This record gives sequence, structure tokens and C-alpha cells, in this order.
Amino acid sequence: MRLLPLAAATAVMVATAAGCGDSAEREYTVPSSLCGIHIKTATLAPLLPPGKRVSVEPDTPVPDAIATCEVAVDKKVVLSVERERREPGAAARDIAVDQLSAHDPKSAAARTIAYTDAVAVSITQCTAPDVVKEDISTVIRVFEPGHKDESALKDLITEYTEVLKTSSPCEVKSG
Repeated sequence: MRLLPLAAATAVMVATAAGCGDSAEREYTVPSSLCGIHIKTATLAPLLPPGKRVSVEPDTPVPDAIATCEVAVDKKVVLSVERERREPGAAARDIAVDQLSAHDPKSAAARTIAYTDAVAVSITQCTAPDVVKEDISTVIRVFEPGHKDESALKDLITEYTEVLKTSSPCEVKSG
């Protein structure tokens, strides 16, 4: 007979806890573009937290060399993207470890991608005869309260890099 009141109390606590979770919903539309690169919202969504408003703020700290943008949810930066032109021969894993202090990143796409649950790096090589010989590195970082997710970040950097390649990011030789 004592189990019935305990079961009823447990059911009430579970229902109450479930009701509390409803307040943490995504009220904004997930962006479909990062730094001018179109991405599927389903690829970006797992990394973004609940909130009311989202903004994507582009910035170009060094014109024609570095492009950045930040994704903020309720005015808190949760994700950033940085593209940088580099000398040829850069390795995604080296950038992740040496410059971003990533611990034991995994590799993908013939080692042109390195990623963890919070940072991902890709290298796009510019090797065509009519372009400047250089690499373009892309770095995506996830910050709290964004959701760190190794698989989702790998998917995002992979998709972002593939779309970047189709946008002709390499600088055409002059003259």
C-alpha cells in the first residue's frame, strides 16, 4: 500500500521536471550561412543552444587574407568561423594542436580536416595553374553555452569546406 503514494509522488516530480525543461527551447531560426558560405541548417543546429535570438556578425580583420564571423545566441558568442590565406603546406592537425591547443584531434578527408568536440580545422589547397599557390585554412570553434559535439563539428567543417571549394576561394593570378 505504501508504494502507491511513492509512485504518485515520483510521477508528479517527473512531470514537474519535464515542464521545467520546456522553457529551454530554440525560438530563433538557425542560420543558413556562415561567413558567406551556405550550409544546411540541420548541420549547424546541433551545435547551437536554446535561446530567443541569433545573430551572425561578419568581420574581416585583414582584407583579402582573413575573414571571420561569429554566431551569437542571446548576445553570447557560441561559435566562430575564421578563414585565413596561408603559405602552402599547412597541416590541419598542426594548426589544431599548435595554434588552437586542441588535445588529440581526429583526422578526416585525407588529413585535410582535424577536429575535436570544440574545434575543427580544414585546409583547402589552391593548386590550379591560374591561381596563387596557397592554402586556405578554416577554423570553427564552439564556445559555451554552445553544444560541444565531435560528430556534429566534423559534419559542419566537412560541409563548410566542400561548399567553400565550389565557391572558387583561391586568388586568381594577376597578369
